[in-house]
This record gives sequence, C-alpha cells and structure tokens, in this order.
Amino acid sequence: MFVPVLVLGLAAALAPADVDLEWVAPADCPPRDAVAAAAARLVSRPAGAGPAEERVRARAVVTREPRGLRLDLELHSDAGLDRRTLRARGCQVLADATAEILATAADPTLARAGVPPALPPESDGTWPEDPALQDMTQSTLSPAPAVARAPAVAPALPADPLDPPVAPALPADPLDPPAPAPAPPDRPRASLRLAGVFDQGSLPGPTGGLALALGVMRRAFRVELGFAGYVPRDARPDPQRPPGARMSLWTASIRACGVAGLRPRLELAACGGLEAGALLGAAFGTGAARTRAQPWLAAVVGPELAVPVARRVAVTLGVDAVVALVRPLFVLDGVGPVFRAHPAAFRAVLGVQLRIP
Repeated sequence: MFVPVLVLGLAAALAPADVDLEWVAPADCPPRDAVAAAAARLVSRPAGAGPAEERVRARAVVTREPRGLRLDLELHSDAGLDRRTLRARGCQVLADATAEILATAADPTLARAGVPPALPPESDGTWPEDPALQDMTQSTLSPAPAVARAPAVAPALPADPLDPPVAPALPADPLDPPAPAPAPPDRPRASLRLAGVFDQGSLPGPTGGLALALGVMRRAFRVELGFAGYVPRDARPDPQRPPGARMSLWTASIRACGVAGLRPRLELAACGGLEAGALLGAAFGTGAARTRAQPWLAAVVGPELAVPVARRVAVTLGVDAVVALVRPLFVLDGVGPVFRAHPAAFRAVLGVQLRIP
C-alpha cells in the first residue's frame, strides 16, 4: 500500500494547481496522474521572467482507430477555447503531447524557452511505433502557444502530416444490389443439329425432309455445314395422262449466323448462306424411263430462334427464304417440259441442337 500512495502523493504534489485535467483513455494508456505530473514538471522548471500562470481546464479523450489512436483535446483558459485533434500509433506519444500543451497553456513562457516533452515517447506495446511519429511533439505542437493565446477559437489541427491520408472504409449497404457475376468465358463450342424441314416451292408440291448440321459456335456467332434430303414429289404435264417425273432434292449448305441473347434462356439469330446440290428427276409412264440430275444452287436467308433447355441442349425454330440461283428444267422426250424449279421457296425448320462441350 505504501508505493501506490507515494506515487499518487507525488503526482498531486507536482500537479499545478492552475490545471484541471479530465483524462479519458483506454486502460493501457498512461493514467491521468502521470499526464498531470508531466505537465507539472514542465511548469515547475525555471524559464526566466514571464507572465503569471493562468487557470487552465482541459478535457482529453483518447479513442482507438483502425490505424492507431486519436486524441480530442479541449482547452478552456483566459485566452478562450481551443480544440485540437491529434493522431499517433502509441498512447505514450499522445500523453506527451497533452502534457506539453497543458504546460504551455498554463505558462506561455515555456514556448519561448523550448521546453522538450517531460516523458520520453515509448511504445505501449499495442501498435508498433513509427520512428517518425516520435518527433511529433517537436514538429506538430511547437506553434501551440500562439494558438492558445489567440482571441478567437482556433481551428482543429489536421491529422499527423507524417501519416498518409486514409479514406474511411464505408460499410456495405445491405440494400445495395449485389455485384453482377462475371460472364463465363466465350470459348468455341461444337454443335450438332438434327431438324425436320417443311418445304413449299423447291419441288412440284409441298414436301418434308430431314436436315443434319455440324457447326462451330460462340456467344455472338455460329457457322454451320448442313446436309438435307426431301421426300420426292411427282410432276405431270397433264394430270389426266400417266407420263411424268418423280422429283427429289439433295443439298449441302454452308451458312453463318449472328446471335443475340435476348434473355438468359432465349437466343435470336439472323442467318444466311448458300445451298448447292442436285435436283433428281425419274421419268415414269413412258417406254424409255430414266433418271436425270440437274445442278441446284440457291441462297438461303432467315431468322432462327433457339431456346436452351439444358447446358448442352437447345430447341431451334427457323424460317428460311430460298432464292434459286440456278433453275433446272426437266423435259420428257415426246411429252415436253415436265418441271422447272420455282424462283423462290419457303421453309420452316424445327430441330434439336447438341452443344459440345
């Protein structure tokens, strides 16, 4: 019990009667009595002739921040009100600064005498001290008397100039929408499509067929190589007479499509390409029946809608306009012309597309 009583008594004896300090700080900071005793030792040093000491009331609050500690100091003296804000990584540095400010406010002659801090700046062990911060009382606090003697309220001092400015970290607003997920990489994919085709105009009458297409696709375009065959249709110059020809069409095509994603589950493509093949005519109803082939060449354009139903499977629906670039003509000996390809045709295509991978 003797040592604590001796320390408190010494602090009370050394504390100047003209300084009233309220010290609010974390438990690991120097106590209020140590700060008051340091200020008392500074005031008690002989500094030459000067004005009488003034009554000073001070309130110091030390709080923790992400980068260290902050001191908010409020001084009431005959010169007026003075507010200051200081920052450091160690509480001891802030305690030293408070002691010197209190001493110079109580006895302004100390500023002219250049009195150093009473307590050596030591780390409190909580944050590593920056060596540059240990000179804070000399570099930052030296103009303190001029501020304390100002008749008007002095502005708060800026943060320690030795520390880089730190932008406060704003908490995330729970009402803000979540950040959009990054788009998956646009890697090339292979495609295999099997489709049923309804055709009006390529043969003498409406017909149907099957089409197979192999392609390479990316998110914005697709290139396909296709093959198709159509159910034969009969052509007769005179419906009342038997001579005629059975017409069939086999084609190979290449086309390119530009793709736009309307929704996550919907794709719209604009396609165009060329179709080449053979238009076959097999004669019937005559003594010399034979089969002949004529070249077929046409341009194919139209839109296509794709609905992905799984990661690797999509259902496609397309409508094509077929413009004949070559119009084959079939003639039966002794009968005359049997069939000439139409200038244009219409097709509807419904298929299932497999996408790999």
